[in-house]
Amino acid sequence: MPTAPTSSLYDSRSPLERFAQRLRSGLCRAGETWKVWMQPRPRISWDASPALCRTWQQCWGESYGPELKRWTLQPVFDELDEQGKIGELIVDIGSGATPVTRLLRTEGGRRRILVDIASDNGRSGDEQRIRLDVETVANPATLSFRKALVRVCRFLQIDPKSQADAGRANTIVISDLLNYVDFSSVLRGFANFLKPGGRFIISNLPMRGNEALFCERGLKDNHDLYRFLEEERFEIEHKSFPCRARGETEESHEFVVIVARKRGT
Repeated sequence: MPTAPTSSLYDSRSPLERFAQRLRSGLCRAGETWKVWMQPRPRISWDASPALCRTWQQCWGESYGPELKRWTLQPVFDELDEQGKIGELIVDIGSGATPVTRLLRTEGGRRRILVDIASDNGRSGDEQRIRLDVETVANPATLSFRKALVRVCRFLQIDPKSQADAGRANTIVISDLLNYVDFSSVLRGFANFLKPGGRFIISNLPMRGNEALFCERGLKDNHDLYRFLEEERFEIEHKSFPCRARGETEESHEFVVIVARKRGT
């Protein structure tokens, strides 16, 4: 079975560690922990338009917590940014109404592509929103995928007929999505758009969310994700379990944050 480093990218005094400590004590003890993870949470807007929030809720409801994403991903973003590992082109898959990639620093030349089934296809400054069922990435000949690709190419000002340099993204972020899609085909498809040396940042808790919408081939065990990444020539640089009880070693069904680097060809 493939193994991966378990050391954190940040020290024990980071906001993430403090949040995990709060989950383990006082605020979220015992049965309350499960309740916090499984129940709907208040929406927190990071510059999301009200219209987009309503559209997104019609598809997915309010079963995801933007505040949880901020606590778990912000320290990882900050550390990678300080090391110059985020890059200029970021893709946010299943971005929802409050894209977590908006937490990243705004730098000259940095651009974001936000992909979501309930997106409005709008564009503003350095950000392009793309309406797309992400599972169509496994079948790029579909009309919806080809339209999305043309829109992205216009945003990046490149020729949509050129496939030789499809791998342009520096970072692809996927959070709270892999339970709802054929996770291996989605990751494999979007990996084609990563540069060699580019990174997946993945956060997911197997079996959490709206079970009625789960995909039969969705992620059910974190070890399946580790195995897939190794087979697809990704190096797992970081793996952490922000809300796992102290002393616990089980990984299969824990909330996990992974940074995986695409090996060069």
